[in-house]
Amino acid sequence: MKRIVAIVALVLAVVVLNSCIVIVREETVPPCIEYPPADETIEEIDAIGKLSFDSDRHSAYERIAAREGLSESSQAYLVEAVFENLSFESAKVDVLLTLIENPSFSPVGRTAILSQLERLSFESNKRKIIEAMNEH
Repeated sequence: MKRIVAIVALVLAVVVLNSCIVIVREETVPPCIEYPPADETIEEIDAIGKLSFDSDRHSAYERIAAREGLSESSQAYLVEAVFENLSFESAKVDVLLTLIENPSFSPVGRTAILSQLERLSFESNKRKIIEAMNEH
């Protein structure tokens, strides 16, 4: 009988000592911080700037420049992107003229263009831009 009790005690000891102990730890997650949404047009302008071909960037920038309701910040950002990401001056002039003809063209857009105008090489293109702004 002592032997059976010893075996049962041994089995119980093995079971108890070999059992897994699971510790569940609850973590609290801080509340999500909400940021104001970024201007989608600016994100689009950034994406266009990464396109491989100048002609693709040119046509995409021109579509944005013609978009109704284009915000002032988007206009200024577009002007900067045009001068940074388009290689050919004729493409730059096309996009800028399209922006100037946009009914949403604003004083902020005008200032952005005028501040970058010296980056155009040809006087005829500068004159074309200034004349278009005077007519608008």
